[in-house]
Amino acid sequence: MLDKQLLNQVVQSGFDNLIFLMRVEGHNLFYYEMVNDLAKEKTGITDKDIGKELQEVLSEEHYYKMYPEYVKAVEMNEKVVYEDYFHSTSYNELISETTLMPLVNEDGQCTHILASVRDITDYRHAELAKEQSKRHIQLSEQRYKSLFADNSDAIVSIDLQGTMLEMNQAFEQLTGYHRGELLGKPSTIITDEEQRKYGFAAFERVLEKQAQSFELNTNFNGYQLDLDIKMTPIIVEEEVVGVYVILKDITEQRHAERTLMKNQERFQLIAESSHDLITLVDDYGIIQYASPSYRTILGYSEDQFIGESLLHKLHEEDGSRILNAFDHAKRTAQPIAMDFRQQHINGEWLWFELQAKPIFDEYGHFYQMVVVTRNISERKAYEDELKSFAYHDPLTNLPNRRKFKQKILDYLNEDRRGEQFAVLMFDIDDFKPINDTHGHDFGDEVIKEFGRRIESNLRDGDLVARMGGDEFIALLTGLHSEDDVIQVVRRIQVTLEEDWYIDHKIINLTTSIGIVFPNHDQITDEDLIKMADNALYGAKALGKDTYQLMTVD
Repeated sequence: MLDKQLLNQVVQSGFDNLIFLMRVEGHNLFYYEMVNDLAKEKTGITDKDIGKELQEVLSEEHYYKMYPEYVKAVEMNEKVVYEDYFHSTSYNELISETTLMPLVNEDGQCTHILASVRDITDYRHAELAKEQSKRHIQLSEQRYKSLFADNSDAIVSIDLQGTMLEMNQAFEQLTGYHRGELLGKPSTIITDEEQRKYGFAAFERVLEKQAQSFELNTNFNGYQLDLDIKMTPIIVEEEVVGVYVILKDITEQRHAERTLMKNQERFQLIAESSHDLITLVDDYGIIQYASPSYRTILGYSEDQFIGESLLHKLHEEDGSRILNAFDHAKRTAQPIAMDFRQQHINGEWLWFELQAKPIFDEYGHFYQMVVVTRNISERKAYEDELKSFAYHDPLTNLPNRRKFKQKILDYLNEDRRGEQFAVLMFDIDDFKPINDTHGHDFGDEVIKEFGRRIESNLRDGDLVARMGGDEFIALLTGLHSEDDVIQVVRRIQVTLEEDWYIDHKIINLTTSIGIVFPNHDQITDEDLIKMADNALYGAKALGKDTYQLMTVD
């Protein structure tokens, strides 16, 4: 016989694990004999459960998950390890690793099973976060390559002492140096006295978080070049840790400007061969010249712009900014750099980057504005994609938790004139077995379809977001009573009851729903989410395919 006092010491000294000593009767009955204090605390099992059979204590779902593992340990008479999950007394669902150790008597018969349950929730979450981080890093590296390494402009990064740390191929081509000759060297080795004079003053201002932009006519790689130089601080955790220097070779553009008044034909040859839009605007804001590239970039003949206002085909929201910038340039002789939208012949709005330089005659009177614009629609689309990525779930393309919280904050700050709202938390009943049976790719398709079905039953002004896993949350606005909420819930339930066709398979799913219906505004976004989560667990406790509504007075 086993020494019960010794066993009790083993059970109670289970370190940070939940320990259960189960008595085996026959081959398929297991009775609670001892449970350590930690297991009682985490699972809610009490001394009243000691002596009860496994099925009497556990939920049906949990029992049918655990029971085969216990039978396996008895039949094989060896240690069995498996992963499971359980609901703690704090209403959290925890991931666990369970080790079943059969204890045998002198006749070799298994009389007890010592079950040790280790909480691995943080470990599994860390693994998931690591994988997500890896994907983000890969995406960031691709974006970095696109924006830095493959940029047609010369880019070099330098540290706070002016040492060159990294550069792209365009920088090597511009300066005539190989990266091996420059990395780790001070930037002063490739600059002359004039460059150092301008660069040092700008560098000092950049270290104070003030981005700098200036032009410089200098010698590089044996050539006299006009450079548009931008210096931008690299800021990490509110501290400047380095500087990006971007050098754009604008020699041809500036050469065109300087020779325009003396040789209009020469300028025109340059303009006609350009892939950018080149435009000359007079003192009254009327277009005097438009390059042939208008036809290839905007679809219009250049003649359709000559004689028109500089605002021709521009987006109405950008017009006043451009007029103000042109007036400022004429007064100060400063160049212009700005973004704006212009309409293509097919009706599409394209984004352009504008560089404009005022030209004055020999008496200092404004003569005309030379405008060079470049299509940056792809760059703008990429920037919009980055913003969308920060606020949307990549699997379902629905808003994520961050976007949902922002929506609630905005809504709470609105003047709603007495209308009410509700927050609903959903999850899929018995989703884990679906993943286990059909695989995670199949499970992902179920999650996407679940989100679509919820979204299809919401109204204008409502929002559904994915919180993570199979958990979704919705904000219903413009409500007048609890009945309005219940109508939406019932529509969703009816939609979910329809057959699910996933990967040539038919499945049936239901959802549990937690509802919070506040009757006042003195509540935070975090409180709403937490209460909806508690209501969801309350609904799950009532059974599947149901909901629980919590009214907050």
